Amino acid sequence: MKERYHILDLLRGLLLLNAVLYHGLYDYVYVFDRSCTFMQQHSSYLWQQTICTGFILLAGCSCTLSRNPAKHGSLIFACALLITTVTCIVIPDERILFGVLHLIGLSYLLTAFLKPLLSRLPALPMMCLSLILFLFFKGIYYGYLGIWDYALWYLPEQLYQYPLLFLLGLPDASFFSADYFPLIPWLFLFGVGYFGGPILLQSRVFHAVKHWKLPVINWIGQHTLFLYMLHQPILYGLLTIFLS
Repeated sequence: MKERYHILDLLRGLLLLNAVLYHGLYDYVYVFDRSCTFMQQHSSYLWQQTICTGFILLAGCSCTLSRNPAKHGSLIFACALLITTVTCIVIPDERILFGVLHLIGLSYLLTAFLKPLLSRLPALPMMCLSLILFLFFKGIYYGYLGIWDYALWYLPEQLYQYPLLFLLGLPDASFFSADYFPLIPWLFLFGVGYFGGPILLQSRVFHAVKHWKLPVINWIGQHTLFLYMLHQPILYGLLTIFLS
């Protein structure tokens, strides 16, 4: 049996707790139309991006440890489709067409399919290349390519006129998703975790902390998908009760 790295569960649990807090504030402001100054500030956006970046990097790292990444990816993607269905029916103004779960599930499936090829590639150069590509394509759904927020090339508007290209970070004018993490550029960040995971797991620092755990948070980290699926309905129900 593979050794369980408790630090990964701990990090995943901490990220989920942050996601619950963030979504609670988001629902309070944008679903229930209440005021919260913090959610209008750039720091709230950075908090949200940090949470999702952490989930994607951890997912990429965990993919290298998965005994059956195709099965794991299929389960995650099925849960993502359920979220899409429910949000489109119950709260269409906050529908989620391609959020972080869609991205992670599809990334698992793609890496499982390409594993024979990916396993032959050198980890460190591919991790660096993945990071460069992520930074270069970060602005694609704002219409440009460049270095993070600095635009080097603006893309032709014609690319943003085809509805299904939102999957690749090229949404048309009518597209809206409350949670949006398209394959480009976020698949490259998943790749950073995927190729960087084996390097991290062999490092001295990781071996020093791999057994760190806090029982309750680690339990949360071991049941992240189940709790992630439950947390929004629970938040919505609680806010409905206390704000009605």
